[in-house]
Amino acid sequence: MSRSRPGGRPRAQRARARRPPLSASARAALPRAEGVAFDPLLGSSRAIARVREQVYRIASTRAAVLIDGEAGTGKGAAARAIHAAGPRRAGPFLAIDCERSGREGFERELFGGDGAEPGALARAHEGTLFVEEIGFASETAQARLLRLLQEGAFERTGERAGGGATQRVDVRLIAGTRHDLDARVREGRFRDDLLRRLSAARIAMPALRERAEDIPTLVERFVREANRRHRRGVTRVTRGVLERLERHAWPGNVRELRDTIDAMVVSAPGGRPLDLADLPEALRGESPGARPVAIAPGMTVEETVRALIVATLEHVGNDRPRAAAMLGIGLRTLYRKIKQYGIR
Repeated sequence: MSRSRPGGRPRAQRARARRPPLSASARAALPRAEGVAFDPLLGSSRAIARVREQVYRIASTRAAVLIDGEAGTGKGAAARAIHAAGPRRAGPFLAIDCERSGREGFERELFGGDGAEPGALARAHEGTLFVEEIGFASETAQARLLRLLQEGAFERTGERAGGGATQRVDVRLIAGTRHDLDARVREGRFRDDLLRRLSAARIAMPALRERAEDIPTLVERFVREANRRHRRGVTRVTRGVLERLERHAWPGNVRELRDTIDAMVVSAPGGRPLDLADLPEALRGESPGARPVAIAPGMTVEETVRALIVATLEHVGNDRPRAAAMLGIGLRTLYRKIKQYGIR
């Protein structure tokens, strides 16, 4: 028979309190863990390094968190990282989407309805609840969320939900939005007091175009994941493809980049790098990643041919069979000309 101290905390809470915090090495390794959950936090840019620093600083606190950022920037990844790096990591992590659920559906999903199925808040007890697109919450839902943050209490939705009995939960609330909630407050569409409560800690996720130097790292991860998921054998991505990806605006941010690489790996033959021919038509354009061939009056035929071969080899990442196919010559001919012109 288990014992507990009079007036003491339940055993589960005491065990969680004794759990040591993540070590510095574990915190550093977290965004590099395999799987898509933390992929958007990869990179060495100042923008994403600042986000990781905020994540680890916030994780050990009990504060509510608001994560701003365009769609696809990784708001959910930041929320999961906060949960995984904090003292609640042994508890549940749940995510619900206010926009996708609709206003009435969101309240039932969050607080629970007339039926026996508990809502997300009850199921996230002693864990973390991530509410995506909080800006779509109705006035009623906003008021109920404010009470939750103030008192840790709520009532289920519906007249038959236990006669309006109050339920108490221990849940860390993290909210995400792609909208300017400060502007919505000025427009009277979002509660100022709720925004203040949610903004106890606030993280701004950078758009991918603001951290283009992270694209090679992300691409390497996504190729590896896509190879494993689809059982393909793509070896790498050529420099020409990386240059094209780095120049793209990526309105869908990291999510769009992942989906693009996934589609390229599925469509490309295995055993070779991805090159510009494997890009989706919308990204291929005029192939700005390829270095133009410099031809000037007075150049000999041999000099012109050499320049064309060098540019083609750079374009396909030195994939010689691919270069021969693009040049319209046999592979043995290409090797002979590489030797003839002293190309390295």
